[in-house]
Amino acid sequence: MRVRAVPAEATYELRRQVLRQGAPDAEVALVGDVDPGAFHLALADDEGRLVAVASAHPAPTEHRPGRRWWRVRGMAVEPGHQGRGLGAVLLEAVVTRARDLGAEGVWAAGRDPALGFYRRQGWTVEGEGYLAAGGLPHHTVLLDLVATGPGAAPVSMSGDRPGGEAGAPSGRSDPAGDEES
Repeated sequence: MRVRAVPAEATYELRRQVLRQGAPDAEVALVGDVDPGAFHLALADDEGRLVAVASAHPAPTEHRPGRRWWRVRGMAVEPGHQGRGLGAVLLEAVVTRARDLGAEGVWAAGRDPALGFYRRQGWTVEGEGYLAAGGLPHHTVLLDLVATGPGAAPVSMSGDRPGGEAGAPSGRSDPAGDEES
């Protein structure tokens, strides 16, 4: 399987299946899908059917103000293909593309059950948990792409950065009102 760029609309069915539990009337177009600089990547199986998708667009994060950040959204791997490393391959491709476009970091609203996945990829968990649309617990996850502060080491993509600790969701809602990954 190879990572390839796709239009936003090509991600919708897999987003619906994985992120919206197959609900036929669920909204799957996300804020940022058509923003300048937005991109959408996918992995396809041997028959050309998309089995993993992710999108990203330039968007600041309150956790690192004043820097160039890209937000990862709508990341989904078909259930039958989960646990095979496809999410890691796709996320690395998103990070690489964002870095090539000038990102100083990438962030996402990560579902709490996926926090271990993000930590294994070298991301950190920041801030308090919150409930996103549908009452799903989330935390903000970040990957700094530039060294910060005196003596800071470059960020490794090998996952050897220590992750932040996530507590229970605080009960507050996602300010954007939508969930992600």
